[in-house]
Amino acid sequence: MVAMHYHVILTKECNLNCNYCGGGSDSPPKEIQYSISDLSSFVSQDEAPVIEFYGGEPLLRIGTMEKIMDAIHARFVIQTNGMFLDRVKPQYLEKFHSILVSIDGTKEMTDSNRSSGVYDKIMQNISMIRQRGFSGDLIARMTVPQDTDIYDNVLHLANLKAFDHVHWQLGFEMFWESGLDDGAGLENWIDSYNAGISSLVDWWVEEMAQTGKVPGIVPFIGVMKSLLCGAPSRLRCGSGIDFFTIMPDGRISACPVSIDFDFSVVGSIHNAAPAFLCDKACVGEPCTSCDIFNICGGRCLFVNRAQDMLRKNGYTLICSTVKHLIRELQAAAPRIRNLIDSGVLERKDFEYPEFNKGCEIIP
Repeated sequence: MVAMHYHVILTKECNLNCNYCGGGSDSPPKEIQYSISDLSSFVSQDEAPVIEFYGGEPLLRIGTMEKIMDAIHARFVIQTNGMFLDRVKPQYLEKFHSILVSIDGTKEMTDSNRSSGVYDKIMQNISMIRQRGFSGDLIARMTVPQDTDIYDNVLHLANLKAFDHVHWQLGFEMFWESGLDDGAGLENWIDSYNAGISSLVDWWVEEMAQTGKVPGIVPFIGVMKSLLCGAPSRLRCGSGIDFFTIMPDGRISACPVSIDFDFSVVGSIHNAAPAFLCDKACVGEPCTSCDIFNICGGRCLFVNRAQDMLRKNGYTLICSTVKHLIRELQAAAPRIRNLIDSGVLERKDFEYPEFNKGCEIIP
């Protein structure tokens, strides 16, 4: 038996119209076409399934979400923009192992990307769900468009103490062929981003030395875990390996971002068994020949398989950010080993996430 994680797209509609997204997907169907019993029959073939509600904005369909949570025995996760968390009943909040909330850093950054008032509503709602009984892992899930100050915005969320962990992904749109600038501005920002990562790693290690606790910076923890144990990693988000997306029509995609691409469709809940989905869509070159492939794992299945959609040097620029992050963490690893050897930290402090919960690890 296998244990896998399923993004379940409850709807492709979204109540926001963020700068880097556009308010959900236009491709049909936008709403679930299969029965919950069909979903249950498929998912129950796993011994320890994880269901992550996804969209669009999944909390636009709270009723459907509740029916699935009542009908299926699984660990539950949700990725949401946070605007309707106040509408989730306490008995369902308590069933969530983890909640990933889309927030991009400071109030100014978040509202600039997502609309005025979004930051304050998110902060109000996450305080409310804690009061109503949610005791699980609360993850700030950042999207990082061009011109983001990564150091300031990650540090802002880490210092709030409202979130257990902070994760981010680089915005796809700046690397597409249709990118608005000529590339020079993007290259300059990449240099700034990399410098911010260096500063963030320095802060992260210093915090550990001073407090004896590991700040919940997800990309750093995930990569450092591999560096400490020496074990190679496959694609860290798990897409096509142990992580799949169930589309509204019941088809199964290896990746939640590439659901409209043929390479990503690997089966259907109506005619496929979970164990036979694995490795039907895999990362290829240039990742598989890269000298950090066993640490990075390939970063992103979608970007790897859709390279012809990227702007000139787009793939190289993306890779430069990953290589820089890994180099900085490799340089920090000896000091962290010393903190472990001296008893300031324990190796188990880096055992995160305990299962695949939708954090891609590599930004």
